[in-house]
Amino acid sequence: MIQITDSMIYNRINNELLSESNKAYNLQDEISSGLKINYPQDNPEGMVNILSYKNSTALITQYNSNVGLADGVASLASSTLNNVIGVVNQAKTLAIEMANGTNTSVNDTDAAKEAGQIINELLQSADTSYNGHNIFTGDNPNQVSAYTAASAYYSAIDSNGTSAKVHYNVYTYTGTDVKQSYRIAKNETIMPSLTADAIFGNDTATSASHTPSGLISVLSLFKSELSKGVYRHNSSAIIGGVTNGLNRILSAQSTLGTIVQRLNGQRESYRIVLSNISQLLGQTQDVNVAKAMTSLTQAQNSYKATLEAASDITSLTPILLNYLK
Repeated sequence: MIQITDSMIYNRINNELLSESNKAYNLQDEISSGLKINYPQDNPEGMVNILSYKNSTALITQYNSNVGLADGVASLASSTLNNVIGVVNQAKTLAIEMANGTNTSVNDTDAAKEAGQIINELLQSADTSYNGHNIFTGDNPNQVSAYTAASAYYSAIDSNGTSAKVHYNVYTYTGTDVKQSYRIAKNETIMPSLTADAIFGNDTATSASHTPSGLISVLSLFKSELSKGVYRHNSSAIIGGVTNGLNRILSAQSTLGTIVQRLNGQRESYRIVLSNISQLLGQTQDVNVAKAMTSLTQAQNSYKATLEAASDITSLTPILLNYLK
């Protein structure tokens, strides 16, 4: 037969009161913080999951930020090339119109001015920047201008059939061939723009007669031939050069369009993933306040009932013990 002592009764009462008090305290802590797991000991497995969700969220948020930056560059590059395509179509139309033998020297002068304006627009487009960095000069953020100009000459044929030296500017690309890149996933890096030489072409300075291949250099020769009055004898080469330049830009625009679509798709994917992780995190750590308030009221009532019962038991304990002797 087990002998019941005062100490055993009091310890049992204290343990019950402590358990009820801790339950009420923990519920108050959950309601105050809004979290049902505040410390590892609350739920070790749940805490591991919470840390995993938070780490995943931080990593994906960083990747998504890179997607946003890359999308800003790609979208700006694409919109810039849209404008460039319009300008180059204007140049092509002008080159075709000025090939007509009925144009006067006044027409040539006016067309030369227009060609100069087109060149300036293209150079400004090649120097487009995003957050202070030129988007068409590769991975060198300090390179502001995509091109430098140098004097060159071309041996043209004038109206008399004799050779005429036409001076013009060739435009040399000054950036790097390493494109800007952004890591948008663990195993994926994307390059959101192209280099100016891939879009507009590139020519290098030379002391010999030079036939330009880069679009801006071709337009510079076009301008100089108009000013010198020898354009119509070389019009087919200029029109061909502008057409090739336009095709090159259209190809670049297609490439940028694919990049923009890829970035938009990745952004949407991350939006869904982050939403799912947020939901899992909420299910793991967030408190149902209404349910917790009900549980707190029950715990407080239980504590009060235990306390009242303990008071009755402790007052009767001496009598019970004497009776049991």
